[in-house]
Amino acid sequence: MRRMNHYSPPKINRKTYAWSVRAFSTVKRLLGVNIKLHADNNQVQQGHIFLFNHFARFETFIPQYLIYQEQKAYCRSVAASEFFQGDDRFTNYLHAVGAVPNDMPNLLSFLARDILCGKKIIIFPEGGMIKDRRTMSSSGDFSVFSPTSEERRKHHSGASRLALVLDIYKRVVLEAHNNDDMHSLKLWAEELGIANVETLIARCQEPTRIVPSNITFYPIRISDNFLKDSVERFTGDLPRKFSEELLIEGNLVLKHTDMDIRMGKAIESTLMWPWWDQLILKKAIEGMSGLNDLFAMGSQADSFLERIAAQRLRNKTEELRDQVMQDMYSLVTLNLSHLASALILKLIDDGVDELTQSTFLHILYLAARYISHEEGVYLHRSLLNAETYRDLRDGSCAEIQQFFKSAQAADLIAIENNSLSFLPKLKDEHDFHDIRMENPICVYANECTPITGVERAIERAMDNHLNIPGKQWAQYFYEDELHSFEQSRQQFTHEDYSEINAQQTATKDAAPFYLSPNGDKEHKVGVLLVHGFLASPAEMRGLGEELADEGYSVYGARLEGHGTSPCDLRERSWHEWMSSLELGYEVLSSRCKEVVVVGFSTGGALALRFAAERPNKLAGICAVSTPLKFANPNLVFVPLIHHANRLAKWLAAQEGVLPYIINESEHPDINYKHIPVRALHELRQLVDEMENNLQRINCPTRLIQGDAEKVVKPESAGLIRDQMVGTTPEVIMVPATRHGIITEDIGATRKHIIDFVDKIDAK
Repeated sequence: MRRMNHYSPPKINRKTYAWSVRAFSTVKRLLGVNIKLHADNNQVQQGHIFLFNHFARFETFIPQYLIYQEQKAYCRSVAASEFFQGDDRFTNYLHAVGAVPNDMPNLLSFLARDILCGKKIIIFPEGGMIKDRRTMSSSGDFSVFSPTSEERRKHHSGASRLALVLDIYKRVVLEAHNNDDMHSLKLWAEELGIANVETLIARCQEPTRIVPSNITFYPIRISDNFLKDSVERFTGDLPRKFSEELLIEGNLVLKHTDMDIRMGKAIESTLMWPWWDQLILKKAIEGMSGLNDLFAMGSQADSFLERIAAQRLRNKTEELRDQVMQDMYSLVTLNLSHLASALILKLIDDGVDELTQSTFLHILYLAARYISHEEGVYLHRSLLNAETYRDLRDGSCAEIQQFFKSAQAADLIAIENNSLSFLPKLKDEHDFHDIRMENPICVYANECTPITGVERAIERAMDNHLNIPGKQWAQYFYEDELHSFEQSRQQFTHEDYSEINAQQTATKDAAPFYLSPNGDKEHKVGVLLVHGFLASPAEMRGLGEELADEGYSVYGARLEGHGTSPCDLRERSWHEWMSSLELGYEVLSSRCKEVVVVGFSTGGALALRFAAERPNKLAGICAVSTPLKFANPNLVFVPLIHHANRLAKWLAAQEGVLPYIINESEHPDINYKHIPVRALHELRQLVDEMENNLQRINCPTRLIQGDAEKVVKPESAGLIRDQMVGTTPEVIMVPATRHGIITEDIGATRKHIIDFVDKIDAK
């Protein structure tokens, strides 16, 4: 191979590049976008050519920033030539930060030279923004719509050709190295701007690696924003294309949006060449004069061998291009809106235009569970977080509410009472520039179409949702709670919480438990056990095992914030504790004809407040050591301290004047050692809420109270009974100076509870 042609490339200005990175870091903090890079296999360090899909304009600045943050490596990026026309200052800036136009002469040989000099290359093979996310043709091939030519076309193959030809060049260099051709090696190193031959050899010994990468946004919002309004106020009505871009992309940037950037396994282009192709190429490139000639191979082929080599190169380029595209689109970070959108379009294809909202949510819940078992699928936090997708069952999931709101705003669906209707607009064809605003459901569904596991999960959910027995539903819900507990526990093991966590003494298993009846007999009644403040389900485990031995299905709920860290409890409200009770109730309701709720202390207050709503299947309440009056007179100051904490945190961004109080627990192996003042405030609010609703309770109730305990004033049981005018509660006072009468089974407390459950079950 002879001397390569000389050219003067635009140089990266390191000062400008570093300034741009710092500026973007500042802007990033002000934006509503949460950028998360998923690159677990050293892809940033090892990769040479990074390929990204393209959905929004601003994302073209993100990869360079992330790669520099990870490796302090400089990147070349290929941008549309239109950006380099006009203002010389802007063109110079683009060159300074590594951008080059896509119509640059000898572009691929220039990029190959930069790779050999240690730079990274960023390419968007779709060639432009793919607003509709439609990447597959009707025949199942990868292709995209070009708004310029107004037709579908294959993806650009320049990145694949760059990698393959660069590998050919590397072979030539290594061949010269094997032949001790130092003259050529020194000449090539000098022309490339590489310091010495050793560095050139080391670079050529590395296989060229392409890293397919995928950028996924969640959620896609279509509501108006002040950016669009401001531009229209000063410029008048914008053309539809630009108005849509400001609307969608303004929402992506200025409102809370997750931007997941996932890098796949690096593809080594050297593996594309079998030995016979290597022989053909070796003969064909003899006499070529450098990188420019190598990239021009076949354009004016003089020999039969060169024409064959050029054809093989074209074939391998297309093969590598298709492999990279398949990998790039398989890296979508699947979220709840993807599943919901794909499910809607599947239902429409099956001729379903209307169904109950609860049915839709149950199918979606199952699909969310099933997709987690599909191989090669990457899940967004909305599908990984059990606290999110478990709420699909009753529609309280914030993510699905946001999805429904957006779809209703676009006139794609209608919701009335429990009926969900799919509107005709869902089936309409939309202009390429309008579809993100007019039909985001189609955009979501298009994006996940390449993931075959999505279709399998949805079909399986649709087939199974009517045939799953109650016991299986109960098992699913229980698994969700275990998953949620483990995620919360892991979250609060972070070093930010280590000081408080290191002082905790609780060692008992804090997970929720689900006990099936022992023996052949199974009662119609299930029993939900709800633990007390600062404790965990371990507090109720002994009672639960005795009930299971008696033939009852038993679920021990874990109140949010408990069993993990006092720092977790500090962030929770009593409404979240109530949600934990309700989730446990749903587990048992799926399996049992009736449910009795047994609550201890704070759990008793929650049980009584829950009973005031008169839920279906509730057969009775047993509230033990339930607070109405507290023995500690200092609790009257809790609201004052709580609000002082809030003020101090707001003024000084500190923890507050008194965030925690030391707890002298009867059972340090179960309870937190530190009491968050905010949690005490929530407890006071719960007790007030319970008291205000006692008169609404109409189910059988038994109140059990220690007659001389030191936490709850013993007269609380009588005061609660007197306000329960809708039923006739039993009150049992047991001889006890201790609060934890269930855990220690003082005064035969457990027998009193089991007798009450037996009485309910016998009715």
